[in-house]
Amino acid sequence: MEVKNCKVQLQGTIYIDSIFLLNMVMDLYLLALTAKVLGKTAMYARIFAGSAAGAAGYCIVLCLPHIPYMLKVLLGMVPTGMLMIKIACRTRGFRELLRGLGYLYFFSFLIGGFIIFLKGRNGIPAEHENSIFVLAGLGFAGFAMCSRVIAAYQRKQKEHFCRVSIPGDKGTLTVEALIDTGNGLVEPVSKRPVAILEAGQWEHLKLWMKPEKYKIIPYHSIGKDSGLLEGYEIDSMEVKGSMGEKQYEKVIVAIFNGKISKRGGYQMVLPLELSI
Repeated sequence: MEVKNCKVQLQGTIYIDSIFLLNMVMDLYLLALTAKVLGKTAMYARIFAGSAAGAAGYCIVLCLPHIPYMLKVLLGMVPTGMLMIKIACRTRGFRELLRGLGYLYFFSFLIGGFIIFLKGRNGIPAEHENSIFVLAGLGFAGFAMCSRVIAAYQRKQKEHFCRVSIPGDKGTLTVEALIDTGNGLVEPVSKRPVAILEAGQWEHLKLWMKPEKYKIIPYHSIGKDSGLLEGYEIDSMEVKGSMGEKQYEKVIVAIFNGKISKRGGYQMVLPLELSI
């Protein structure tokens, strides 16, 4: 492949405007999928801007003289990809930016392979197989397939999470909870299952922190020493999930000193007995 006067020699001449348009369309697919996996509610305008920036960056790198094509691709991929992710997804921190970049390249590889597969199976005439419309159409088919897989996976994941509402000092406290089938904590006297809530959330639940509601819950973790958790009995708790909602009475909730989820995705752990 050779670039001359912003033309690329690859079994004929492809003009830079065609390359820009095709890359922008493909980048739209990739950024939409990446934003969905990252859980970002990216606006169409931001995805479009990120795609345009990515396509422009690719074309600029492609037109740089006296540099081998593969070196251009390698040098241009990382900074251009980071710029695209930052514009479209507004990532927070370098780690999330790298995650987004990894997803971007993963979907690029996946859709690229899907296009090659379809081109070989559909019997597209050689003179049309590299046209913008054909490639964009095949790319959209790959995008639609990936979107369905992601949506199905996210629906399945939601079955493991629910929203818990507890009467608090200044109204109802609502937190995200993980339904953990391996949570075997029980209160030793009543043998009732025990939920776990971050200590920070208890700042809003001081009305339940009374001596008569105080509980001590022993625990044991694999590879760790045994210990005791403090907890309190709460009169009522509402659990809402994808399967509906349910009200529980006289629930024992233990205090966890620290963050239950490193990423802050949930603040509570529910045993299966207290789920929907």
